[in-house]
Amino acid sequence: MNTDSKDSGNKAEAPEEKTREQKLNSMRREFRKTETLWLVCCCVSLIATFVYLFFIYKKQLFADSPLKYIFIVVLLVFVFFCIYLLPVLLKKNKKYKAYSQEYKKMYIKPLLEKAFGEGTYKGTERISLEGITEFSLLRKAKSALANDCVNGVYDQVPFLRYDLTLRYDKKSSTSDCVLIATEIKTHLKDELQIVHEKFKIGGTDYDHPEGYGKVSSGKESFDKKFSVYAKDIKEGERFAKRLEHAKLEKLARKDPIAVFFDKKKVYLVIKRDKDVMEAPVYRPVKEERCIKEAGEEVDIIKSWIDFLKDCV
Repeated sequence: MNTDSKDSGNKAEAPEEKTREQKLNSMRREFRKTETLWLVCCCVSLIATFVYLFFIYKKQLFADSPLKYIFIVVLLVFVFFCIYLLPVLLKKNKKYKAYSQEYKKMYIKPLLEKAFGEGTYKGTERISLEGITEFSLLRKAKSALANDCVNGVYDQVPFLRYDLTLRYDKKSSTSDCVLIATEIKTHLKDELQIVHEKFKIGGTDYDHPEGYGKVSSGKESFDKKFSVYAKDIKEGERFAKRLEHAKLEKLARKDPIAVFFDKKKVYLVIKRDKDVMEAPVYRPVKEERCIKEAGEEVDIIKSWIDFLKDCV
């Protein structure tokens, strides 16, 4: 009896899941059509402009006529229209925003809020960074945008999880990161930093603050992959030696990380190649894959807090 009822429940759920996939994929295709049309128009306008300018340069068209200047202005206006005004007329950004919001509402929000009990998830709202700029990486950043905020508690430890886009130097290049700010006391006098050798923001190597010295953890294999910086060298060495080095190495196996230990908070920054909580654009939405990716973000938060409770 129980088996039959379970099977019938699964059968009843399957069409609903398929409908969710179909709805999202339909929204995705609508956005892709708009984006493709916009890109084609942009390419045509740019190619036409360069071809026309080439003929002008070769003096094969309007060589001595004032019409050439009129056509140049017309083409430049056309390029401006295609690049800046056409997306608005096609509602390109609105279509993507609607698709992205629906994706997060269906797959990410329920899973994250369920995993952390009374936790909250804000997927599209831009988050102010004023409350999380105590540690040096964000203080030194030239610009920082945050969204996809998870505010929750795991194993009695409060945390905030953000997606960050950081620019660390004067160049325009940025990096996608994940920030997990955890309220857990370390009793350190000053900030202590642990930075993976491959951790870079915008392609720039991490530059530790002035007055911080490099300390040894006492484990050679760990010190080859990570740099530990502290103001108080002796305190830094004591703290670095009692860390769970193997667990920290495991956390950095997939993506480079940087950790900032303060008196009452610990900040984990994970360098990413992409923003994992955004809706897929160039591949179809698949229920299983969406749940798996959101579940991996939950596991990272839990693993990180478990690590901190073991070593802090």
